[in-house]
Amino acid sequence: MDDVTSKVIKDPIHGFIEFNGEFENGLKDLLSDPFFQRLRRVKQLGFSDYVFPSAAHSRFAHSLGVYSLAKRMLAIVEPHAVADGWSLKGKACLAAALLHDIGHGMFSHAFENAMKFFLARNPMEASRHALFEAAVNHESVSQHIITGSPISQSLRDLGGPDFPQMVCDMIDKLDQNCIYTSIVSSQLDADRLDYVQRDPFFAGVSSGGIDLDWLLRNVRKETNGAAQFLYVNSKAYVSLEQFTVTLFHLYPTIYLHKKTRGLEYMFALLLSRVFELIAAGQPGRAGISEDHPFTRFFNDPGNLSLALLLDDTLFWGSLHQFLKAGDPIVRSIAEKISIRNIFHSIDVWKILDRAARSRAGILALPANIRVTKFGEICEQICSSIVADRSPWAEDCYYDTYGRPIYKPRNIEGGHPQQINVEVGGKIRDIASISPLVASAASFNVHRIHYDAAAFSRVDELTAEITRMVETQLDGIQL
Repeated sequence: MDDVTSKVIKDPIHGFIEFNGEFENGLKDLLSDPFFQRLRRVKQLGFSDYVFPSAAHSRFAHSLGVYSLAKRMLAIVEPHAVADGWSLKGKACLAAALLHDIGHGMFSHAFENAMKFFLARNPMEASRHALFEAAVNHESVSQHIITGSPISQSLRDLGGPDFPQMVCDMIDKLDQNCIYTSIVSSQLDADRLDYVQRDPFFAGVSSGGIDLDWLLRNVRKETNGAAQFLYVNSKAYVSLEQFTVTLFHLYPTIYLHKKTRGLEYMFALLLSRVFELIAAGQPGRAGISEDHPFTRFFNDPGNLSLALLLDDTLFWGSLHQFLKAGDPIVRSIAEKISIRNIFHSIDVWKILDRAARSRAGILALPANIRVTKFGEICEQICSSIVADRSPWAEDCYYDTYGRPIYKPRNIEGGHPQQINVEVGGKIRDIASISPLVASAASFNVHRIHYDAAAFSRVDELTAEITRMVETQLDGIQL
């Protein structure tokens, strides 16, 4: 192929990421758009580099990786297409893979969570509440960028007047029966296949790994009713299990690490207070001006041009201003973040698990029942601790998250939104044949975060949680 129509980008995970032909090079031109360049300044794993120092890779690199994998998967759907021979849906699939994260704010999901924290503490009129939610929701912002920025015109030039909306519909998973949509977003999509390798690689974490080349070599296309889908033949069955288990293990190992989650809470607390001061007409108390990007964003959250400013560097560049803030809350949290004085936590699940070890009847319960029951107990205890009239509410924050190993659909014959395996001539959901996946294992976080410098009743709270745990365990019907 002519060098003019073939460009490559070197990547440590996938080797060479290729752009071939006029259409793919048109997509490569999108990399120079300011909205896409902004992704260089948004870390894939938010604050994780405070725990894993090398985990500083960007959404920019991840997006390129997703594009590369989507192209390999698309070649299975359209095996005879080359360069500019992709179908229109195939082209939309590649564009969606490249642009799927373009709306992410600073520190990826942490910014969305910070806004949720602010809105929960500061009730406002419904329409304005919705405006703020949409302004930080990366999926809503992505759609806005793809259909309402100069990127939209570039996409129309590449695929016609309806092409930008077609790309958005794939990112939004509008047609779940669509095989092209499943490449962009499903339980075995290009997104997950990239970050399940990229994130542990840069974090320096050994997570089991996956044999990607062998997996993709054994992916096939099939039809079930109106739906086309991808499935994996039995040769790569073990590789599929490796994928699901590796992805599952990344949550306790990286994504939900207690220090990372503590920092995310501090970030939310800091931004929430900054926004409160801006809302009160006092941005100067937060150490920033009326013209500061945070002030401008808060006063005009629907302005897409301001989304360009919301990257990680905005926060770090503002930290020295927060350190001089007149407001003691802003100043105190900024100081702690600057020297990595992270809030501590009490792991309620661990306390419960420890207490249950001496109770044979509870240990004899099937694992899935025990996990469900433990989750209910933890939620009840933690919610009571942070309830409005609780003596602990002012000092504590409840962090909870649940991650199942897999979400089964169990559609016989295959479906684009499940992981399909061919065994004995039949295509089935992996959950129906894999003991590991069928175990319904889940990882659950139930932690109480607190500022160790300001909260002196840690032992008292831990003792109270232990007492509540014992009471709950006594009440379990065996």
